[in-house]
Amino acid sequence: MPRRRTVQVIRTTRRTLALLLWSVVAIGILAVGQEPILVFSLTDTQIEIPQGGEMVVGLRIENGSVYEAEGIEPFLEIEGLVVQAEPEEIESLPAFEDATIVFRLSASGETPLGAVSHVIEMLYTYCIGEQCFQFFEDIPLDLLIGPPATVPVELPDIVPTESSTQTLWIDLGVLGCGVLLLLVAVVIRRRMGLRWPLSAVLILFVLGGLTYGVFLNQHEQAQGIGAVLCTSCVGIEEAQHGMPELTSAGMEAISAIDQEIELLVFYAVWCHACPFAKAMVEAVATHNPRIAYRFVDVAQEPELAERSGVIQSGRTVVPAILRVDTGELIFGAEKLESRLIDLLEDGS
Repeated sequence: MPRRRTVQVIRTTRRTLALLLWSVVAIGILAVGQEPILVFSLTDTQIEIPQGGEMVVGLRIENGSVYEAEGIEPFLEIEGLVVQAEPEEIESLPAFEDATIVFRLSASGETPLGAVSHVIEMLYTYCIGEQCFQFFEDIPLDLLIGPPATVPVELPDIVPTESSTQTLWIDLGVLGCGVLLLLVAVVIRRRMGLRWPLSAVLILFVLGGLTYGVFLNQHEQAQGIGAVLCTSCVGIEEAQHGMPELTSAGMEAISAIDQEIELLVFYAVWCHACPFAKAMVEAVATHNPRIAYRFVDVAQEPELAERSGVIQSGRTVVPAILRVDTGELIFGAEKLESRLIDLLEDGS
């Protein structure tokens, strides 16, 4: 009887732990919403620079997601200051790694005194295989230009880094201890016929994994994954290859449109699916002279892209096709023929 009760308690405990784990995952994904993929933090948000002097500030970049970020490039221009960034660009930041960009800010003797506010504009591309998405993030930076220093100003020691990885030795050691405990529990079960040691080790695995994950900030990594899941709903999709071919039914529907329609096709040089979308619109326009189109590079016309809804909360979603007269917008290249025809027929 006691043994049956013990087994029942263990089963109930495991079910409770499983439910708790799924609840934590669900809440984590729902809570993060549209959080940035990369997390930026300054060593100091308020920098004091003497006239004729200089100061350095470090920008830490943490990738809390499961894929690497590419082309991480800072933009900072301040009137009256000379700004140097090292490195000027980080080509790649792997998953769960971090890097540091150091800004050296130099003021001339004629730089006006007083406090000024600026932002560091960060541009980076996030790709999942051939699925790419571009982000713009603004990091506030407050500066105070003070009088010339009477004594030399000691600059903080900040070392720029491309990326830094966590060592695997601790992970391997923890995993080795867990495997050893599991083997011991299996031996006890076979030789003594006791089941509770194996169940206890499994429970310890779950609790130990959660504790170790929190220690390594993997709960924040889970938030990054949740953010990826949220942002990948729109605008991140596999690149289309080759030239699009319209179906016979599609060509008939396009030819039947009897009103003048103008389309704006938003694209970017880093977008893998954009050439397919551009070619699809070109193919559609050849079957109906009433359909006009114009290609818009979001990098060249960002204000138009933002007004049109292509840039949302500082993030760019391409390819995107806008019908000018209705303001309706479609994203991506998946099943583009049918969605484009629906866009053209709406209100026709």
